[in-house]
Amino acid sequence: MEVNSIANVITAVAVASLPIITAYMSKWLKLSHKATSLIAILPTLAKDAVVAMQQLGVEKAIEGVAKKTRAVQIVAKALSDLGFNETNEATLANAVESAYAKLKADGTLDAYPQTKPADDTQAKIAEVEAALASLKEQEATAQKQLDALQGGTNEETQA
Repeated sequence: MEVNSIANVITAVAVASLPIITAYMSKWLKLSHKATSLIAILPTLAKDAVVAMQQLGVEKAIEGVAKKTRAVQIVAKALSDLGFNETNEATLANAVESAYAKLKADGTLDAYPQTKPADDTQAKIAEVEAALASLKEQEATAQKQLDALQGGTNEETQA
C-alpha cells in the first residue's frame, strides 16, 4: 500500500502543479511568438516607411537625416498600433537603414527623384545688390548734407 500511496501523492502534486507549468509555458510561447512576429514584420514596415519618405521627398526638399528619423517614427507607430509597445530605437533605425540599402541597391528608390533645396544664390545676390544700391544712395544723401553743413560753416568763417 505504500507504493500506491506514494503514487497517489506524486499524481496529486503533478495535477496541482500542471496549471502553473501550463501558465509558464504559455507565457514563454507567447513571448517567443511575439519575437518571431516582430522579426517577420519589421523589415516590411521599414521598407514601407522608407518608400513613404522617398515619395514625400519628391514633393518637398527633405534632408536624409530627417527622412530617416521620420521613417523610424513611422515604424515605431506602426509597431505600437500592432501591440509591440516596447521597441528598441536602435533596432528600428537599423531596420530602416537596411531597408534603404536594399531598396537603393535594387533601384526601387530611383523611381522617386528627390526635390533639391532651392538654389537661391541668385536671389541672395540680387538682395545684396539692392541693399548696396540703397546704401550708396544714403551715402550720396549724407555727403550732400555734409557738404551743405561744411559750406555753411565755411561761409560764416569767411564773413
